[in-house]
Amino acid sequence: ALSNTALAQDKVQEKKSKDPVYLAKTELAELVKEIPLENSLENGLISLLTYKHETLAKVTTDKERNQVYEIMRSKLDGALSPEQLKKLKSNKKLYENLIK
Repeated sequence: ALSNTALAQDKVQEKKSKDPVYLAKTELAELVKEIPLENSLENGLISLLTYKHETLAKVTTDKERNQVYEIMRSKLDGALSPEQLKKLKSNKKLYENLIK
């Protein structure tokens, strides 16, 4: 019985790990640990990050993937204040994770 429960939990975890909204919320949580954001900006970023994951799940070429990365870079640059952006870019791993 224990192994069935563990297997079911693995399946739930696997499904979550592919769910665009779950992934977006996880990434946003990492961001707000570093940079406090207003609620309206958080909501906008959830939508943007969800879009990223939905789109990246569908793209088939490097060119398409790179276009998504460029859109994300541009949107993040526009959404954050210069101070927030500077702080975010100083955490290269977090910045790359939000874009890709």
